[in-house]
Order: sequence, then structure tokens, then C-alpha cells
Amino acid sequence: MRALLVVPRLPGTGYTGDRVRAELHLEALATLGARVTLVGGLPPGRGLPSLPGVAEVRGVPLRPWGLPGRLLRAAVRGWPLQAALFDGSWDEALAGTGPVDLVVLVLARLHPRLAPLLPRAPLVVDYVDALSEAARQNASRDPALWRRLYWRAEAVRLSRAEAAAARGARLLLATTPLDAAALPSGTEAIAIGAHVGPPPPRERGPLVVFSGRMGYRPNAVAAELLLREIWPAVRARVPRAELVVGGADAPRALRRLAGATEGARLVSPVPDMRALLSSAKVAAVPVEMGTGTPNKVFEALEAGCAVVATPAAAERAALDGVAAPLRTASDPASFAREVAALLEEDGAAEALGEKGRAFVVAHADRRIVALRLARLLRTAAAEVA
Repeated sequence: MRALLVVPRLPGTGYTGDRVRAELHLEALATLGARVTLVGGLPPGRGLPSLPGVAEVRGVPLRPWGLPGRLLRAAVRGWPLQAALFDGSWDEALAGTGPVDLVVLVLARLHPRLAPLLPRAPLVVDYVDALSEAARQNASRDPALWRRLYWRAEAVRLSRAEAAAARGARLLLATTPLDAAALPSGTEAIAIGAHVGPPPPRERGPLVVFSGRMGYRPNAVAAELLLREIWPAVRARVPRAELVVGGADAPRALRRLAGATEGARLVSPVPDMRALLSSAKVAAVPVEMGTGTPNKVFEALEAGCAVVATPAAAERAALDGVAAPLRTASDPASFAREVAALLEEDGAAEALGEKGRAFVVAHADRRIVALRLARLLRTAAAEVA
């Protein structure tokens, strides 16, 4: 099989969900013995990554200049304004990539720009997240008024792009049933999954971790809420407790806030996320906005952390119809109580952490998820038009 995988940003060039999703597709295509050509955005200052199992990597340098003009172009053409962030020489990169047996396009916001350039072959569209649904959430929940107004308009453009990408595609994918339900009919849910490592240590100190890419708005908002409103109440009950906010691309304001918060520190980027999570007793996930797989939840569960999450994050963490074993809290006061209780109750965090790891092994092992995806891709390539 010859496959073309087109992604917004090449894996190995940063920390975003679409890059992780691209890695899953590469794992699935490798199990099929596919000869893969990978085409994706190359952020400024990054070289082409070396990726095992990829026959050819073509990078599209993403332009750091001229954003106003690109935004205007997207607006005039009715594209999602986010498409302007991924403008580049896609025409050149995609020239001569056919003939292929399968085309996999990750993220519908690329579709308006790239659809005319893709070779004629069975098409798989992986939405990853229901971006229009995320935009609708942000339009009502983001603290900043100007952001709410932007997301209200962007939701319409994203919804249009999602519908257009579905037309003519053999297979539509998303990461959760909630996302699939908000996307065009027939979208199938398949999780990203988590790499299962060796058993983590059971005994841990009173360390709490919030993880995720801090350049992602829902994470930054949640981290600020944790530092300002939740963490002081936890420290009042458990004075020895420590908090680490860890993830790439932390903005300056968040760094300053963490530095001024007693018992807290920020690490950005994190050299070894699993090592950090394996030392934590509790993972705090006070995330309200966003769609798609909550990777931070699965990574924490795999590392044996007890997890406290909002109901919204917990709902997205369910797999195979089974709820993830974690505690939920819907407001800062109850969130602080749940975190503090797990730090105080003898053996409670350890027991919940063991259940969480067993859940990931049973439902989210990346190797098993990749095999499921491989079967779907094989079927899409083999179907007769």
C-alpha cells in the first residue's frame, strides 16, 4: 500500500494534539506495511524530523510573516481563519505525491486549502476534535470578551469546513464519541491512546501536577484557575503539598503567576512528562473548555496518578462506554476539597491510581488502538468506489 499522510504540523516539531494524532496514524500505517509519504507544516527554526517507517518527509515551511494578509485571504474565501496559521508552499510539497492507494488528511481546517491539491485516491479525514463545537464552547466560556466574539464567528466557518471535508471521504474519524456526535454523520470515534510503560512507583509524596501544552488556551485558563482559586485552598488544608504546572509554551503571565504562588512552580517544557507524573500523587484537571481526547488524563492514569477532573473532562475520558476511574468536581471549592482529600486520606490516591492504570491498559493501550485504526484504514483503501 502507498499512503499519503497530510498533517498541519509534522510530528517531532512540537507538542500539540494533531502531532500526537499523526504519530498514531504512522503507527497504524506501519502495521499495514504501507509506504508512507508524510507532508506537513514545518514551524520556523525546525528541521525535518527523522521518523521511522516513513519513506519520504516533505516539510512545508510555515510563514511567520504576513499573517494579516493571510487572515484576509481566509476571510474572503470563507475558510476558517485558523487556516491562515498553516499557510505555506503546500502546492509544491504535494506535487508529484501520487499515485497513492490512500490519502489521510488530519484536521478539517486544512481541507479548503488542500482539497484541490490532493491526488485522486480514497480519502480519510481525521477531524481529531470537533473544532466547531470547541469554538461554540469557547464563544460562551472564554473569560475574554474579544475571544468570545472571535469564536462565535469562527464556529460558523469551522462547521462549514467540517461539512465540506466529509463530502467524498471514505472514512471520517474523531477522537471521542462526543466529538463524533458533533461532526458529520458517519464519523467514527477512535481514541489516541497512551503508551503503556513499566509499572510506576506506588509510594509518592504530596505532589500535585497539572500537565499540558500551556500555549493551548483551555489549558492556560485552567492553569490560572488552579493557581488563583484552587491551590491556595489545598495548601490551607495540606501545608506540605506542592504543585507543578508542567507543559510546553507557557506564556509569561502564567510563569509570573506560578512564581508568585506559594508551594507552586512551573516547568516549561517538561523534559520527561511520564517521570513527572509518576512522582505525583494527584493530577488536577480543572479544564472546562475544549474537545477531543484529554491526553493529559490518560497520561496521568497510565502513570498511576489519582485524577481529579471537571465533569466535562471526565466525560471525554470515557472509553468503550466505560467511565474512567477518577473523581470529579464542578467548582473551585469542591475541586480543592477533592484534591486535598486524596492527599490526606491514607491509601486513597494509591488505590485510585491503580484503578486508573488498569483502565488505560484495558481500554487505551496505544498498541491496541493503532491496530484498530489500521483495520479501518485498510478497509477504506480496499473499498470500491
